[in-house]
Amino acid sequence: MTALRRISLRAPAIFTGLVAATLSASAHAQENGGGAAAEIPVPRAEFRLLGGLGLDGELAVSALQHRLRAEAGLRGWSGLIIGEAALLARVVGSPANALWVRGGFMTQSIDYSCNMTDHATAWDGGIAYRKRWAGGSLFAAETGVEFVSRDHGFFCNDSVVSGSSGGLRVSLAGQLAITHGFGLYARMGVRTGDHLTEIHFLPELLAGIAFDI
Repeated sequence: MTALRRISLRAPAIFTGLVAATLSASAHAQENGGGAAAEIPVPRAEFRLLGGLGLDGELAVSALQHRLRAEAGLRGWSGLIIGEAALLARVVGSPANALWVRGGFMTQSIDYSCNMTDHATAWDGGIAYRKRWAGGSLFAAETGVEFVSRDHGFFCNDSVVSGSSGGLRVSLAGQLAITHGFGLYARMGVRTGDHLTEIHFLPELLAGIAFDI
């Protein structure tokens, strides 16, 4: 747990360096090319079916020439049900290689072995970086802070989760294009707010198939 929190605390600095290096390299390549690079196509909608720590279905749509992006997902995992939604706005870069600001909402419900159900919600805010290649492959990274709340503290099996807490949200994802509009997708991440009894943080490890429309 201590090691995981240490890694999470370093994630924003690593994230910022990665984004700066990639945007700089892209600008340098464009300058050397002697003009504007060919526009890389970006799908207006994405649909994913994932498995791992839960079964997950996700949908994302873009609008206003890819300046806004809306995402939604539903996941089930060993008595835990999670619903998520987020809105992203592009602030720097092209649709295929950009830095975004992100605001998200999550609701979770889990049935514990002590015959009790815990309900909680979380709001998060932060930044995201998305890079898509001409062949359709994708890299995405997100980091930010979250605030978790429930009606009251929850106690089960000698473990307590607080009524309100804050933490970090970190996520890394990649998509390997197999054909036009279809690829293999994987994502790992963590939320360090008080989500679950015993471990408290909420891990994320998913992989599956992705469709670009």
